[in-house]
Amino acid sequence: MARCNPGFAVLDAGVLPVESGTLAAAIAAIGSGGAPEVARDRNAVCHRVALTTLEGAVVPAIVKLPRPGPQRTNADATFAWEAAVLARLPAAGIAAAPALIARVAAHGTHFLFSTELPGHHPDPRTRPLAGPQFTAILDAVFAMDRVAFMHYDLKAANVLVDGDRAAFVDFEFARFGDATLAYAPESAACCADFNVSGNPHLPARSNVANFEFRTLHRYLDEIALAQSGAAAERALRDWLGCKSAFHRRMATLLAERADSATAVFARAGGMGAAEVRQRLHAAATHERLLEGLFACPHAAVLRVERALMAYRCAVFERRGEAARLALSVATDVVAAGGSTASALPPAYRDASLRVLDLVARSVHPAH
Repeated sequence: MARCNPGFAVLDAGVLPVESGTLAAAIAAIGSGGAPEVARDRNAVCHRVALTTLEGAVVPAIVKLPRPGPQRTNADATFAWEAAVLARLPAAGIAAAPALIARVAAHGTHFLFSTELPGHHPDPRTRPLAGPQFTAILDAVFAMDRVAFMHYDLKAANVLVDGDRAAFVDFEFARFGDATLAYAPESAACCADFNVSGNPHLPARSNVANFEFRTLHRYLDEIALAQSGAAAERALRDWLGCKSAFHRRMATLLAERADSATAVFARAGGMGAAEVRQRLHAAATHERLLEGLFACPHAAVLRVERALMAYRCAVFERRGEAARLALSVATDVVAAGGSTASALPPAYRDASLRVLDLVARSVHPAH
């Protein structure tokens, strides 16, 4: 722990070699109004500062301060959890995230310093998303889903797109999981959640689902209002086309786990290796089904995916009447998809109904 005066302490040091005095000067600039505010939500306010490293390089950084008040949704105003998560991301292979610089206590509060990432938040009017951006988002999401790491807050304000690259910020609610515990008994309860994966053979939560109901749902609504329903449908087709490749990667990953890591999964789940192998292969098969469906989705698939997003969003936001209406619409859409000329595959219909059931039973976390 480094100190530069009695009221200042560096609690956690990160990747950049920055002197305590430089951090203290940045905090003083925030207090005097010399560091611009760049973001504000219920729990924090963010400012941009310039830090000089020990090597003399000037780098832009973001400083996060707790925002007091009854609107808070996170009890941790010290940023201890987020700092610990940021410190672990590189070793987990999660690169599309800011790097921890320091967590500081000063003036009776706390400050979280992290690297500033390039890019802009998605906006259908000024920063529209297309295939390259959707692919970049899904690449970043895959790096998290493959290691059972959940961000939990992939709203547009926490998504940055820079050309054909994407990254995420604000990891205050993020949680590391353990992929080998997918078949442990407690996983069943974990799936009663609005983030539940659409794969019925892999009990897990999904960052893809989180991005869809936190960002994509409203993004598509805004396109429909500003342009047309046809434009929103084209954007959804682009997203699903890119998501097809995501499911291909997941299928490969699960098949590899079925062939090489069954003993680890079996010990965690208290079952035989043969049963775990069978479940993982079934999960891989379902991912290949989704890969094929989304590669060139017909109208019924578009309606189902859109309805699932709307229902997840309404439940997450605790909009009771909207959730009841969305559930009715989604159930009808799934049922109708099985009676058209381009009938939905039964496995996909059943998986969609499973999602509706589990989302309906979800419980909001304490944070």
